[in-house]
Amino acid sequence: MTSTELRILELYSGIGGMHYAAKMANVDADVVFSVDINTAANEVYRHNFPKTNQQARNIQSLSAREINNLAPNTIMMSPPCQPFTRVGLKLDVQDPRCSSFLHLLHILPDLASVKYILMENVVGFETSAMRNAFVEALHQCHFQYREFILSPECLDVPNSRNRYYLIAKRNEDFSFGIQDELNASFPSASLMKSQRGKVLQPYLESLDHEDELMKYLISDKTLSKYWRILDIRQKSSESSCCFTKAYSHYAEGTGSVFQHADNPSMDECFEKFRLNDEDVRHLHPLKLRYFTPREVSNLMGFPQEFKFPSTTGLKTRYRLLGNSLNVLVVANLVNLLTT
Repeated sequence: MTSTELRILELYSGIGGMHYAAKMANVDADVVFSVDINTAANEVYRHNFPKTNQQARNIQSLSAREINNLAPNTIMMSPPCQPFTRVGLKLDVQDPRCSSFLHLLHILPDLASVKYILMENVVGFETSAMRNAFVEALHQCHFQYREFILSPECLDVPNSRNRYYLIAKRNEDFSFGIQDELNASFPSASLMKSQRGKVLQPYLESLDHEDELMKYLISDKTLSKYWRILDIRQKSSESSCCFTKAYSHYAEGTGSVFQHADNPSMDECFEKFRLNDEDVRHLHPLKLRYFTPREVSNLMGFPQEFKFPSTTGLKTRYRLLGNSLNVLVVANLVNLLTT
């Protein structure tokens, strides 16, 4: 079977998760134009895709005429999520960060070459006024769509990252489901699943050298203050918590940490810790550390060739990954969209 040919306009491109997903999917994909306003993300994108026409642009500066000259048949995008989160005050369409998305909806009727759309956002978008405006624009332009809340766990990835997704195609319906029904799983059994397995060990770096390991060890100050809320995982763990942009900066709710040492027992160390006035020195044998950016990248489905420029600092790497998406989930959605 001949693969579908996609000419992709990649909006809010970040560090290139959508681009990698298109490469991973069973399609012939060409990203004809890529846009983001984040300087650090653009540097990472260009480091990995030096031949792609990637520009630091506000999407509101894109006209229908400019887009039509590129003749894309696909739009892939991950608009800002802050308007739909508690931290972002849930201002929804009133948030200035929705302006670029609203601009896209305004010009969508004039984008005659666009047949496919794939969009990713946070859980909560599905109940927003912005979502309602989006699907209304799709209706007016004769798109059929399906919506999902998916986590990479359904693809045997040991990481939880529930996200909202919408796929749409013009003048053609899907062979599964109905519009306005939120799907919690993929409809197809023929999925690309993780090749690394269901436990964490294959996703990990060895960090054999002490100086490498030291960069990621959790400080005594953090251990003393937050030991009760740390989500500690081991090599055999079959899950881990979602990594956010605040990973390693804040301890609570930003992602799991890892017990690097195979021995001694975690229970034994914490028992000694509690019996000795919570002296954190009793936790040192566990070598509790943060997951490295490479390990987070692995869990998010980025291929081995994905790299950060040497100039990208550690906290910036975590922030950019926390703002990105799971490549494997999106690759499966691309296949679903185009079959």
